Amino acid sequence: MHLLHLRLPYRAPSLYPPYALASRLQDHLRRSLLDLKDNRPGSKPYTPTIISFTPLPTYTLGRRQASPLSGDEATRLSAPVYYPSSPLASGSSPLMSAPIQRIDREHGTVKLPVSILHSPRGGLTTYHGPGQVVLWPILDLISSQHNKYTVRCYTRLLEKTTISTLWKSFGIQAFTTDDPGVWVRSEDEGPLAKVAALGVHLRRHVSGLGTAINVDMPGPEVTREALNPWARFVACGLEGKTVTSVRGELDKAKGNPQAMQRYEGMLNPPAVAGAWAENLARNIGVEEVKTVGEDEVVSLLEELVSGKVAQEEVVGEEEREFVRLIREQLDREGDMGGGRGI
Repeated sequence: MHLLHLRLPYRAPSLYPPYALASRLQDHLRRSLLDLKDNRPGSKPYTPTIISFTPLPTYTLGRRQASPLSGDEATRLSAPVYYPSSPLASGSSPLMSAPIQRIDREHGTVKLPVSILHSPRGGLTTYHGPGQVVLWPILDLISSQHNKYTVRCYTRLLEKTTISTLWKSFGIQAFTTDDPGVWVRSEDEGPLAKVAALGVHLRRHVSGLGTAINVDMPGPEVTREALNPWARFVACGLEGKTVTSVRGELDKAKGNPQAMQRYEGMLNPPAVAGAWAENLARNIGVEEVKTVGEDEVVSLLEELVSGKVAQEEVVGEEEREFVRLIREQLDREGDMGGGRGI
């Protein structure tokens, strides 16, 4: 038995999958697992799976968001976000002519559109976007092929996996509190800061959603809302708490240059996703992780947006556009010998 890792490709500085596309993939895989539990003909054997991705900027509203956003709140959240551009932005980009994203070469930023979506998780509003890795395990919590979990124990599994990943990969001591998520405290009496969010949705013991680790995102010192999406709202409704990232915590402890150099190679969402998947596999009692190649992942996404697969949600144009562009990018990289631009 192995853990299958589907990593949605992206290309910085501007080509990121829509959150809705990742949700579509998750729904498809969960539905396939539920069909298997129903013994439907043609069902594939069970393989525990994890989806990892870094989406376009997205605010998700949890089930505790009882009242709709006001017009002013929606306008504030949905304003474009500007991210620092990489040197790659001065060259060719598959999105230079795309209507959904723009590279501003003069100011060295990438302008990204923002989505606001409802989520089946508990809680209030949270944010997902570039600089973060979202990790969604799709497990049958009562399967005999790995460790079994109650809802409470599964939540602890996600927390434990995140905490161990932060410690083993970066030497960051993280912990849990009475509030959901994984937290750090830079000083003994310093304020708590959330480094990873947590949200769970179960259907007949099949898991959905998971955790999101802030790898390299703006901290509270960045107060301009155009540059820091966290500055636009109170994360998860927790007043007096701040949000941090792995890089933000490492920047506070620069006393060991050699250690910082070692950590630098891990400071990207794909590397963190790989480490998290390895820790999850060990924690659930699975022998190894098999990562699906990008070409195969994109082929699955192409099938999902083609309209040939029965789905509840209508496929958005933004989803189709991303799949088209990432396929073009993969083909271009194949012609160039496989170079990548993350």
